Amino acid sequence: MAIEATGNWYYLYELIEEKQPDVLLAHPLKTRAIASTRIKIDKIDSATIAHLLRTDLLPTPYIPPREVRDVKEILRYRASLVSLRVAVICNVLNICA
Repeated sequence: MAIEATGNWYYLYELIEEKQPDVLLAHPLKTRAIASTRIKIDKIDSATIAHLLRTDLLPTPYIPPREVRDVKEILRYRASLVSLRVAVICNVLNICA
């Protein structure tokens, strides 16, 4: 089974990985370069990914282990909280000035 990497691939990958551990992730830019498709439609993309998977030409990115993904998620969340804190501080300083 193969899925295309999108903005929320972590969630889908982890759901599928529990039931089928040999799931592959397709690198979207390299897949598009190999298939040389100009039109990006889900129907065409899924057919392209299926064809590349059958011919063993599917470009796959590095997927870190689950522990590393969990740590990265915590770090991303912390960075968003720090960014939010800085925005609030700037807003307070603008109100007081």
